[in-house]
Amino acid sequence: MRRFLSLFFGLTALGMGWVLLNRDRDEDVRPFNIGLNEMPWLPASLGFLAVLLGLASKRPARVGAAAGLIGAAAALKSLTEYQAVVEDIESAMKSGLGPDYEVQIPAVQRLRLPKLPVWFPESPSTPHTRLWRDIVFASPEGKTLKLDVYQPMLLPPPGIDLPSIIMIHGGSWQTGDRGGWFEPRARWLTAQGYVVFDIQYRLAPADLWPAQLEDVHAAIRWVKSHAAEYRADPNRIALLGRSAGGHLALMAAMRADAQTRVQAVVSYYAPAEFKVPGLLPSSPMPTLIGGTYEDKPELSIDASPVDSVKDGLPPILLIHGLMDNVVHPFHSERLINALAMTNTPSVLLRVPWSRHGFDATPGGLGGRLVDHYLARFLAWSLYRGET
Repeated sequence: MRRFLSLFFGLTALGMGWVLLNRDRDEDVRPFNIGLNEMPWLPASLGFLAVLLGLASKRPARVGAAAGLIGAAAALKSLTEYQAVVEDIESAMKSGLGPDYEVQIPAVQRLRLPKLPVWFPESPSTPHTRLWRDIVFASPEGKTLKLDVYQPMLLPPPGIDLPSIIMIHGGSWQTGDRGGWFEPRARWLTAQGYVVFDIQYRLAPADLWPAQLEDVHAAIRWVKSHAAEYRADPNRIALLGRSAGGHLALMAAMRADAQTRVQAVVSYYAPAEFKVPGLLPSSPMPTLIGGTYEDKPELSIDASPVDSVKDGLPPILLIHGLMDNVVHPFHSERLINALAMTNTPSVLLRVPWSRHGFDATPGGLGGRLVDHYLARFLAWSLYRGET
């Protein structure tokens, strides 16, 4: 029986290890793949269990033990490179924000910041928040757009308002909605001292670019005009988007006017370059603008964050998993290189083992690592200068 279990666990760990190292494009199993990459201790535990059972059997189960050992080694790869990744990210933060960026965060706010993650799982707490759902903020062409508001349960004294974060969902500009997988992240942000506005926008192909940009700008204007109702400071707003939402966050900040100006941008694994030849018309980027780069070069340029980079933009934090097979990491690399030529404070966090949507995994290794620096970037951008 031990030999059988050793073989079973060993082959299972080996299969999981293969998934951890393989950049596949199967969307049906992507959530499973993300979970494995973000929780490598699960396949590692199975692998070591296979080794122990194999060695404990009367006749050592060499195949099961060997498979388990290989699978465990593959699973532990992210942990072995963890410290080097931390050092790279810390260097990027100091380069983009200044060597003393953390000292510039007020002492009271620093107490809220999460500690650096460790190499074992953690169950993240879900803070208590006040929540208002289904608030209409715009009706472009008769299409109702709504947002949800998350407010910390414990508020500062009267007269002191909190910074706010406008969250923009992903979904290839064609699907998705506020809430869902990332609602816990909105609640987590309230514990860091922010009022969160989670918004909708019009979807393609029914509505083509720049309708989505117009909707984000409409949300910014609404938040500024209604900030006092939710104890939010209209002059301290960050945009935070994932994938297609990250693209919209970038474009909204880059195309802002006096009424839609924000103070920080966070963009997770976002498309940044639309001038990509050879895409199918049904691909997400052509679907957004109503044609391929060959058909609509001017619109492709108009929708590309890389082509909208300029001096004087608010601080920008880019986040990308290097195993992303949905939006290739070259998008963020191109953008950070363009931003480096300006006076805009900018940082790119590279997570080698993480995939598209990795931050939706509660307690995941990459998600917790990014949260550590996300909280510091937001505090530096929105609380810096306070006493």
